[in-house]
Amino acid sequence: MAIYALYGVAALLALAPIAVALAASPRASDVIYAACLVVVLVLCVVGVISLFGRTSSSVTLPLGLPWLGAHFRIDALASFFIIVVNLGGAAASLFALGQDERAPERVLPFYPAYLAGMNLVVLSDDAFSFLVSWEFMSLSSWALVVAHHWERENLRAGYIYLLMAGFGTFALLLGFGLLAGANGNYAFDAIRASHPSAALAALVLILALIGAGSKAGVVPLHAWLPLAHPAAPSHVSALMSGVMTKVAVYGFVRITFDLLGAPEWWWSMLVLAVGGIPL
Repeated sequence: MAIYALYGVAALLALAPIAVALAASPRASDVIYAACLVVVLVLCVVGVISLFGRTSSSVTLPLGLPWLGAHFRIDALASFFIIVVNLGGAAASLFALGQDERAPERVLPFYPAYLAGMNLVVLSDDAFSFLVSWEFMSLSSWALVVAHHWERENLRAGYIYLLMAGFGTFALLLGFGLLAGANGNYAFDAIRASHPSAALAALVLILALIGAGSKAGVVPLHAWLPLAHPAAPSHVSALMSGVMTKVAVYGFVRITFDLLGAPEWWWSMLVLAVGGIPL
């Protein structure tokens, strides 16, 4: 199933240059959003089959770090979030059909890329691929936030969003670096087998909470959220609110409950305390 999911991601990425070529056409929006709708529905089916078929599969591509490659895997957790991501993508794409884009040349190429980035985060099975996909998701969504760049508030929103996204990625980079250790093996299978000490696991937990929490809009790392969401086109704002924040939750769950092994009892108290801080 992993290979079929990657085919879907490749189809979304292929739509980006097609959108550039069609941007001047009055039918460009309908073509791109309809194609995105079809692809994400197919990805939903892949997620459902994998989840209820209880199948797990992986693919390694000759990309990324020469000694590592790019690892992608779909298991029960990834399958569930593939469904979440692409159901949200289907709803946003359906809503966007027939809408008049104010700047189609700045929105249409990055919309399918944004969908592809969120799917790649969920499918990634090594730290390098995860972080590259995470940044790809962040940069494509930033491009959509500043699509209407002639409004100064949108540029300010994009600037703050980019700062917070970079800060969160840096925290995740430190966390994965600690998990990989001196051996530098960033594959998730190797990280799972490393069994980090309690102190190291606690530090990685905090870094994961900062890195994923900044993307999920956790207080006090939410400064970008009330600025970026109204700046983005409405269907993109819906994706950022309803889907990208869930991808951040996926990242936290993957690191905390999968890569770190059995959680300590007090971890839940920390997460509850941070999650309970009011806006």
